[in-house]
Amino acid sequence: MNSVNKIYISHLKLYLTGLLILVVQSVHAQDFESLVKLAWKNNKQLNSKNFQLESAVSSLKEAKAMYGPNLQIGLLYSLAEGGRKINFPVGDLLNPVYSTLNVLTQSNNFPTINNVEEQFLPNNFYDLRFRITQPLYYPDLAINKKIKSETIVLKNLEIKALKRIIVKDVMNAYFSSVAARKISEIYWTSDSLLTEAKRVTQSLIKNGTALPTALSRIETQMATLSAQKYDAEAQIRNADHYMKFLVGETFVESILIDELPVVESFIYNEREEILQMNQGSKMLSLALEKEKNFYKPKLGLQLDLGSQDFDFGIEPYVLAGLNVEMNLFDNNKHIYKKSSVQADMTAIQLQKNYTEDQIGLQINIAKENLQSAVKQAETYKIRITAVEKMYSEVLKKYKEGSVNYLELLDAETQSTQIKLHYTLARQNAWMKWAEYMYATASFPIE
Repeated sequence: MNSVNKIYISHLKLYLTGLLILVVQSVHAQDFESLVKLAWKNNKQLNSKNFQLESAVSSLKEAKAMYGPNLQIGLLYSLAEGGRKINFPVGDLLNPVYSTLNVLTQSNNFPTINNVEEQFLPNNFYDLRFRITQPLYYPDLAINKKIKSETIVLKNLEIKALKRIIVKDVMNAYFSSVAARKISEIYWTSDSLLTEAKRVTQSLIKNGTALPTALSRIETQMATLSAQKYDAEAQIRNADHYMKFLVGETFVESILIDELPVVESFIYNEREEILQMNQGSKMLSLALEKEKNFYKPKLGLQLDLGSQDFDFGIEPYVLAGLNVEMNLFDNNKHIYKKSSVQADMTAIQLQKNYTEDQIGLQINIAKENLQSAVKQAETYKIRITAVEKMYSEVLKKYKEGSVNYLELLDAETQSTQIKLHYTLARQNAWMKWAEYMYATASFPIE
């Protein structure tokens, strides 16, 4: 085989190995999918975030609706007495004329009239109107709509960030529950070994080849083991309580984690924390744009349809108008606000850079911790095999009477302890795996 073929085969093996690792990691993630969905559905904090998202969606609809017309009805009715008055000397002006006309016509067709006194405040007067307003050019409306739209994206990212934390909590709760059950199983297995040792010892005592103290020592060890079993059962119940708190159910379907996790690099997806900062920067840009529109005019139409008269008469009217508003001076308040927004934008960019460095450090540490935890756990496999073989040999010799009960108990204790340590080491390795998956944002979030 030439060197080119060797290189090709080597690269092919690396590719297939990497593909297998990705498949394995994907399977582990899919194993937790049903649990995670239950936790998402059960989490009250997440549900509150969903309602906040609904609120943001409604706010966007409100921002869009502000482009449309607005219809209002208004009624003014007034009763007045006193106040300023105006005098109209109608009688003084017309009575001489009317008197002359009566003389000329030799009739009383032109009676005398009194002077008129009219008060400024309208008495028994009403004004009923329907007012229609329609914005024509309001720059702030467009910016407000964009801000509301970006707020929805931000709320979605907050939900995803919380979901990712819940994923890690569910995984760790599951690993703790599995470990608690495994520890209880180890104690029960140890109890079986001690029960067998007790039976053998009783037989040896009957045959005169063992002392009663050996039986007492084994029974003492069994009593100690019983206390440990009670503690293990309590740990199972506590793990189930926590699982029920997260998922809404106790220990659900079994996920195969009997082996150790695969130590390879996950594909890094941008964390929600960074995406939230990007959204914050976008929203600050929109706030800056809003301040830049300070001198732009605002145009709107107004149409009044109504009726007004004294003594509830009907006098219809139509009044149309064009509203124009334009800022001229605000003592530089908008300038200071622009400076404040620009400073916030610089701050959030620096914070983003710092957070990216933090996440990079977190990923490296999580990977190193995972690698270390797996390597530590792997060392127990050989030791478990050796200890189990040693216990079998000691038990055989104990039955033959060639070793004493202390050696048997020591072998049993070593067998139990090594299995307990391996269980805890494996649990730790899987928790480090969950931490690494969280750091790299590898679990798919809906």
